[in-house]
Amino acid sequence: MLYRIADINLEMPAFGDMPERMFQYELSAGKVDMEIMETDLLLSRWEDLQDINLIYYMETCQVFYTKLLRFQGMMLHASAVVIDGLAYIFSGPSGMGKSTHAGLYLKSFGEKAEIINDDKPALRRIDGVWYAYGTPWCGKDGINSNEKAEIAGICFLRRGDQIITRLKPQETIAYVMAQTHRFVQPDEMRLLLPLVDKLAREVPIFEFYNHADPNDALLTYSVMKDAYMRRFDDEA
Repeated sequence: MLYRIADINLEMPAFGDMPERMFQYELSAGKVDMEIMETDLLLSRWEDLQDINLIYYMETCQVFYTKLLRFQGMMLHASAVVIDGLAYIFSGPSGMGKSTHAGLYLKSFGEKAEIINDDKPALRRIDGVWYAYGTPWCGKDGINSNEKAEIAGICFLRRGDQIITRLKPQETIAYVMAQTHRFVQPDEMRLLLPLVDKLAREVPIFEFYNHADPNDALLTYSVMKDAYMRRFDDEA
């Protein structure tokens, strides 16, 4: 079966219930850019799981994002919201409020805001520009959309009282590495590290201490949008 995910044509057999999860990404025809075959899968690393469909979901996710490294792309454990064609991304350890914060965007901005992925958006650098993509690997709530948007900024969430700070590139790298690929091999790490370094230097990235207040969304939006726009002033 052929799918288009993150502007990449992926050929993959019908593993478990993945066709149902991936139906909105289906292609009827096209050139194959990436393949995931049975021999790529290492199902034994999920032996603690009992559900074969969940095992296929987890393993195809791992393989896709590993192969994505060769396309200047990576995964971030995050929620991605699009407003006016720009993506605002919220990442951090489980329990820090990523999905809650994305939900606040829907409440604050209404129909202008759309969550394109609520767990593992794909991030790709294309011609020097970073984009976020919806993918079928989207967490337990299944929130995803087959869309892309240029990234305006990334916020790493912590619990606390409305303190938002711009991170320096050297600080950002550790934050990103903690929320990206698992089971990365040495040859893959040689692709991942330079990519993370570019992300840290080319995208405005913040740390935000939040307490799920309705005004949190307005704050992170205004700060990230302002930082994104200032990049063009700096370039001029």
